[in-house]
Amino acid sequence: MKLNEAFRTGTFRATVVGSLFFAAAMLLLYGFLFWQTAGYERARINAFLISESKALLQESPSQQLHDVETRFAGDLHRLTFAAIFSADGRVEGGDISAYPPGLVLDGAVHSVIVMRPGPHGPIRERARALGSRLPDGRLLIVGRTEADLAKLRAILSRGFVLGLAPGIALALLAGTLASVRMLARIATLNQTIARIMAGEIDARLPVNRSRDAVDRLALSVNRMLDRIEQLIHEVQGVGDDIAHDLRTPLARARSRLEGGRLRALTREELGQVVDRAIADLDQTFTTITALLRIRHIETSERRTNFGDVNLTALLKEAQDLYQPVAELRGQTIDMRDGPAVTVVGDRDLLFEAVANLIDNAVKFSPEGGKVMISVHEDGKLGPIMRIADSGSGIKLAERDAVLRRFYRADPSRHAAGTGLGLSLVAAILRLHDFQLTMADADSMFTIEIRCRPTAGTA
Repeated sequence: MKLNEAFRTGTFRATVVGSLFFAAAMLLLYGFLFWQTAGYERARINAFLISESKALLQESPSQQLHDVETRFAGDLHRLTFAAIFSADGRVEGGDISAYPPGLVLDGAVHSVIVMRPGPHGPIRERARALGSRLPDGRLLIVGRTEADLAKLRAILSRGFVLGLAPGIALALLAGTLASVRMLARIATLNQTIARIMAGEIDARLPVNRSRDAVDRLALSVNRMLDRIEQLIHEVQGVGDDIAHDLRTPLARARSRLEGGRLRALTREELGQVVDRAIADLDQTFTTITALLRIRHIETSERRTNFGDVNLTALLKEAQDLYQPVAELRGQTIDMRDGPAVTVVGDRDLLFEAVANLIDNAVKFSPEGGKVMISVHEDGKLGPIMRIADSGSGIKLAERDAVLRRFYRADPSRHAAGTGLGLSLVAAILRLHDFQLTMADADSMFTIEIRCRPTAGTA
């Protein structure tokens, strides 16, 4: 893996953007600190100058000149200064050589440029100064240079640079390491995907304990791969299943037609042979139609036909449909009364699934048996449809297998059918994200369908 690949990752780019925001935040913080500190320093200088000016104004003219000459001479750092000018602007005493241009005599402190004598000539400095007019017309100037503010600015600037540079460097380093780690994970994912594409359909994407976005994506892909592997196994076995289930009626039809050709002596005998062959072919067509029906449900976008479905009315309609068939076998189909329960789904498909389950319940219940159907609302699980019968049921070890195509449990092996009814039910329920469970309860075999609820029930 090349390092420049790490610099092109989204993680590194996000780090760069974050570093820029960090630098902007540091700059704003630096500006705020300087603004607050400089404001405090200026206020302190202003208070000092106003106090000194008031003290000088209270002295006599001769004392004022003496203090201006000597009072600030002890300032070794040459930060403060004072001067007295005549009414026409001539310097009478002090340590500035000229009246500061732009200084207004309004009793307020102003920022001005002053010229102060130095060892090699006048020195130009920025200062805070306060000018006052004395009673005899002369001008009194008291000031302090802004050297402290310049030092403060330099300290804060140095701290800003020394704090910002390592921070950005560490952030970029962390971004680079995170990018390298992400690329390593992606390389592992790509290697696993290559193995899957090479035929290792049981391989799965690695998942860390961090449960980050990549892990959640890997989990979703793994669930998809589980489903794909299941479908592949079904497809691998469906050819044999189709051959087994279609070969018998086709072979029977061929045998009957061949026997009829050799042994039928009358038109009536030949017609009987043809009728039996047609019945065998009809069974074959029924199997093919059921397979196509399952494939259509699994691959089509039937969710566009979804709407509110009244499960109570749907079960009642299915009960009315199969009640005559049950009565012929001395059976009863009872439905418990209850409030209307509504879900979102395709009504025709849900009716087909319920009809298949009731048909199986009637078919595999003994004469005089009982079938119970109901629907109710569960506070935690949502709507639940229940279909129970007094038949022998399905063995626990076979309850997952019966949902596969062509699988027929022991009690149904000699009964008429294609072995696709429960597969069709499972396909319909998968389309609706419903869950099917089987259980033995109260001497009855029970199938429950747990449905996704609507926003409310009818």
